[in-house]
Amino acid sequence: MIRYTTPSITLLVEDMDLTQGQDIYVSLEQGPEANPISLEKREADLTITTETHDLITDTSLVMVLSQEESAMFDLNAAVKVQVNWIDASGIRQATEIRNIPVFRNLLDRVIGYGD
Repeated sequence: MIRYTTPSITLLVEDMDLTQGQDIYVSLEQGPEANPISLEKREADLTITTETHDLITDTSLVMVLSQEESAMFDLNAAVKVQVNWIDASGIRQATEIRNIPVFRNLLDRVIGYGD
């Protein structure tokens, strides 16, 4: 992701249909465990679609970060991302943690249309 942009980040959860009423949490984190920079997105922040192939359903989650949100993260380390979900019966699952690289933006500030 490039800082100070509004990136669309797509996450694929394989062999799982997350359109069946689960509560979904997408966590982004960077920095030391004691004091990380963190951001959380929920279902209302996500575009959720499924695709079925060979009787297996995968779920695609797309989230868009604001300029302010992408600017939160430092250039010196990747952002860790993970999806957690829990169903009505209390069964909770999670994906493995993945890394998203953070790239520099030469226009290092929030801008608006017409500025």
